[in-house]
Amino acid sequence: MDNKKSPASAAKGKAVQDKTASAKSGGGAEKKSGAASSKAPAAAPVKPYFAGIDIVKILAVFLVVCIHFFLYNGFYYTPLTNTSAYGPIAFRWIAYTCVPLFMISTGYLMKNKTFSAQFYKGLIKILVIYIFISILCFKFKTHHYNDEFDAWRILRGYLEFDGAQYGWYINYYIGLFIVIPFINLAFNGCKNNKQKFFLTAATLLLTIVARSLYLGFDQNDQIRALPDYMNGAWPLAYYFTGAFIRDCPPKRNIRNKCIILGVFALATWFITWSTYTQTVADEINDNHFVSWHFNDYGTYPVYAMATCIFLLLFDITTTNKHVKFVLRQLSGVTLALYLMSYIFDNMFYGGWQMSPDSPHHQGFNEKYMEVGVKLGHWYEIIPKIFICSLISAIIIHKLYDLGAYLVKQGIEAIKAEKNARDTD
Repeated sequence: MDNKKSPASAAKGKAVQDKTASAKSGGGAEKKSGAASSKAPAAAPVKPYFAGIDIVKILAVFLVVCIHFFLYNGFYYTPLTNTSAYGPIAFRWIAYTCVPLFMISTGYLMKNKTFSAQFYKGLIKILVIYIFISILCFKFKTHHYNDEFDAWRILRGYLEFDGAQYGWYINYYIGLFIVIPFINLAFNGCKNNKQKFFLTAATLLLTIVARSLYLGFDQNDQIRALPDYMNGAWPLAYYFTGAFIRDCPPKRNIRNKCIILGVFALATWFITWSTYTQTVADEINDNHFVSWHFNDYGTYPVYAMATCIFLLLFDITTTNKHVKFVLRQLSGVTLALYLMSYIFDNMFYGGWQMSPDSPHHQGFNEKYMEVGVKLGHWYEIIPKIFICSLISAIIIHKLYDLGAYLVKQGIEAIKAEKNARDTD
């Protein structure tokens, strides 16, 4: 008998084997699928938070407290004839970038704002906080300096923005805020980044550079290098700079950061050297701090320094939610902190007491008499003023938020009552 299988039986046997193998592989796949489904799903990556702009704003308001350190400690009335003055002069100029940093930040944050009622509602919070802090400043001046305020003087203080002593910035900011949607139309209306660059550069040249670039070395015989009729519009140069950085940020790498840091160091050295040289030569004014053309926020060395600081910090990111929360809280109260620092400046530099019968708290200028000694003890006064102003600013914002919530609830209750009456 022949032992070979017929083709039909062989095919049948192969089909049975294939079915058995398929069943085994299918069972293995089901087991693997079940094992995979039993595992926890992978967590989604945390989106990084761009914390740099918050850091810039916090640094800017800290530098506000630093620049007032030079205002109150007698630095501007001290002869600067020794090379040891280089350090304080450089520190002073770095602190002087505080307001330009705020202006660049405004352009960065506001460049996409458009004309709407919702946008202009943003002024309400600014004005309410300004008015509230102005009342505190009036009370402080009455108590601390025995100043008297009638209704007209109070009104003038509000409208001239000196009710809160540092309120000049509110004056500037309201004017800018009103025209921001139209400034953005000009900037965003540019067809490409090249046009945006030339708009920013032209504004910079005709304002900041024009008002501070001179030809010649004799102060009495110098001439301006550019037409300067529009130089009063220098805040626009900072605004456009922030807007341009928002649209065309430099690539984030070590090489670019080193270049930016080098430009910052060069600009700081130049303005420090020129200030020291001009101060030493100014014997008529007893060698007091002087800068012929740069002692203003709208000058090209200050612009270069502020822009470099912004570029070094603006693109910092974090994924830590606690760090994000703290930074957002601090950066959200910078304006109130700025305004409130006036009260603590005057309390802690000159000394204070709660009442004529209460003990007198020694001021910084009473504790240290020499300016050089005061400069060496900056750490005793600057952090204290900053922290006290910060705590006060946080409280003021919380009070505003509470008041805004209560007003909103009241309006909604009135609307609900009116609707109920209409239905009846």
